[in-house]
Amino acid sequence: MTKKEYIEKELLSMTQTLMSLLLFPFGVLTILFLIILDYFVTPENFNKFLVYRLITASIILMLHFILKIKINKKLQTSVLILGTVAISTMVEMMILSFGGHQSPYYAGMIIVFIFILGFLPISINMALLVSSIVYGIYIIPILVFDNIINTKIFFNNNVFLLSFAFGGFAWRYYNNRLLLNKLSLEYDLEKSRNELRLYSERLEELVNERTRELKKSETMLKSLFEKANDTIILTDPEGRITNVNSKVKEQYGYEKEELIGQNILVLEKEQDNRLFLERYHRLLNGESLVYETTH
Repeated sequence: MTKKEYIEKELLSMTQTLMSLLLFPFGVLTILFLIILDYFVTPENFNKFLVYRLITASIILMLHFILKIKINKKLQTSVLILGTVAISTMVEMMILSFGGHQSPYYAGMIIVFIFILGFLPISINMALLVSSIVYGIYIIPILVFDNIINTKIFFNNNVFLLSFAFGGFAWRYYNNRLLLNKLSLEYDLEKSRNELRLYSERLEELVNERTRELKKSETMLKSLFEKANDTIILTDPEGRITNVNSKVKEQYGYEKEELIGQNILVLEKEQDNRLFLERYHRLLNGESLVYETTH
């Protein structure tokens, strides 16, 4: 998997999780919780707004379950646009029913901006599309159906909405940059870990192979050592016998255990060991030496 494919896969999965949470429980619960606001702000519209909220909450809940079907970019885009349209339309109907361009419910559009631009790791192009949908649903019906008599409030509301939109774009751009850098670093680290794991596995295989070869060599050398026609005696640099082959009993009459640990001088017949010690030191110094002696 290339770095680009990894980043796209992680973004898709992250967007799926966050969208699912924003739809339910946060989206549905926010819509229903604000029923309290309707009761105190505009009791005369309470029943009508309750219907709007229940219908919209049902749509959002349905989109939540549709999103659960599978992780798919086109499906995510469709659910995002439909959810945005559903919530924005609900808020706009409340705006038109209660004050029009002077309605305090325009703040609902700000909440939509915050939810979409603040939490979802969507691209700038998608953020622009969704924000345009939200703002279009807000401004077009007001221009068509509302009689704008208070231009100051109308101007103020639009400035606030556009400010939140541009601020959301800036946040989305900055957050996306951080997220892409993070995912890129994760990919590089994961790739390094995989390479290290493969190297470790190859190294382990090589060690096992060398161990098998070593055991095979040891078995062969041990066989040659034990079955040799000549007596073989191994010593350490101080002359202590460390191992002997089976031929030693035939030639010397000693058991293997009797000789191991003894000094090689125990086999010398001559009382004066200077000649033997001289030869022994020559062997220790790496000289190849063949000589006869009496044991």
